[in-house]
Amino acid sequence: MRPNQNEWLSKPFLTSVFLGIGGFLYGYDSGIITPSLALSSFLTYFGRPDPALRGAIVSMYQAGAWLGSASVGITSDRLGRRKAIAFGCIWGVLGGALMAGAAHVAMLIIGRLLVGYAVGTITGVAPVFGAEIAKTSERAKVTAVNQMMVAWGFFIALWTGVGESKWHNPNQWRLGFAIQAIPALVLGVGVLFIGESPRWLCLKGRHEEAEKAFRGYHYTGSNDDWCTTEFTLIRHNIEEEKRAQGRLSWADLFKTPAFRKRLFVGSFVWAAAMLSGISFVQYYQTAIYATLQFDEDQQLLVSGLYGSVAPVACFLSLFFVDRIGRKKILVASSALLSICYMTITIIAAVFPARPGFPTNEAAQRGLIACIFAVSANYSALLGPMTWIIPPEVFTTELRAKANAIVQVIHYSISLIITQCSPIALAAVGWKYYILFILTNALCTVVFLLFYPETRGKSLEQIDELFGDVKPITEDDIRKPGILEKDGAHTTHRSVSREDVSV
Repeated sequence: MRPNQNEWLSKPFLTSVFLGIGGFLYGYDSGIITPSLALSSFLTYFGRPDPALRGAIVSMYQAGAWLGSASVGITSDRLGRRKAIAFGCIWGVLGGALMAGAAHVAMLIIGRLLVGYAVGTITGVAPVFGAEIAKTSERAKVTAVNQMMVAWGFFIALWTGVGESKWHNPNQWRLGFAIQAIPALVLGVGVLFIGESPRWLCLKGRHEEAEKAFRGYHYTGSNDDWCTTEFTLIRHNIEEEKRAQGRLSWADLFKTPAFRKRLFVGSFVWAAAMLSGISFVQYYQTAIYATLQFDEDQQLLVSGLYGSVAPVACFLSLFFVDRIGRKKILVASSALLSICYMTITIIAAVFPARPGFPTNEAAQRGLIACIFAVSANYSALLGPMTWIIPPEVFTTELRAKANAIVQVIHYSISLIITQCSPIALAAVGWKYYILFILTNALCTVVFLLFYPETRGKSLEQIDELFGDVKPITEDDIRKPGILEKDGAHTTHRSVSREDVSV
């Protein structure tokens, strides 16, 4: 029996919206540098940085996120999901303050590093937390909220940049950087007042606390039997995981085919997201608009309009991510992105905007429309999958460590792209877009041939999909010999495939 509860108002969903402040911080921190690089006051203050230094200012954020992601497997498993998020938020507040008060480019870069560390930590934990508290039927929606909040963060950042451009003050660029500290502070304090992940508590053997936390998220006043049965299944499946796998180290993630397959599935979706070119478009779209001979105000206005596309697309995705297969969404998104970049490349090649020559306004509008289409596609399709798939394909004991590796891969690729893009764009212009035609086409093939379908399966049922742990079902609990009472404790013997019918 499932709980009779409106899933749009369920506590897991509302909690995920709050945890999504971490996604908002990611989007805002990523986005605020875009208008800053177009402000004359910012460029003048920092000595008009060349493409390499501009790449360093942008990519240092990814470097910090890489470090945060690398450490989150330890902090999340040891401190718990809530405290790990709060720990990351501390660095977000410090980094935002340092960037707002930057007296020279070194302070700015260090601030970007700290903010990146905060985001890497938070984004490594929040989707895991969301997946662990959600029911199977709402898990995609709960974790996809992160992408929607990323979009809103980017939206606010870009329009903050538009507002800064209207404030004629040499320190106009500091305002946007100062705002970064606010969501980090709100999330860091507020997360300590919500319930801990029941699955993490079970992993630590704190079963009474785990059941209390589980009921806190799911008890509606009339679903006592469902809560008891569901929590029992979670508890004993985690115990079975621990019994079958033992205490896993980082090296164990690479030792067995099942673990390697999980790691590939979880990692490649983020690799595909970065190879989609979305970070290039987000960070350097004003440079693209500059090649169209747009002035500063036009660049910022169009970037603000670009930022308005993603929140709408992300919101719409919440209505279908639990209804359409993950694999179908991934294949369709990458294929459409490849077509978008092909169109952008053709327009930029055939109708180049050159100083002193008339510009083709229809071509300009077409190129901008394709850039907006990239945002809409990513925000509604591929983007949500990056938050949904990695947390759900790992077992409870693996989840924090593996998601840390996934995020390290994510930020590593993002760092390379953000550092190299301004240099490549200056050197080869529109030919750089060809890279993303090819990468998205490659991702389409990989998703089509190698990705399993996980929609509609519980986190424990997904274990069986990868062939390493047989999940315990409600019917198994009732079988004699599977679960046996021993005093006040429940003992559980390993369940073989002969014990349990498929």
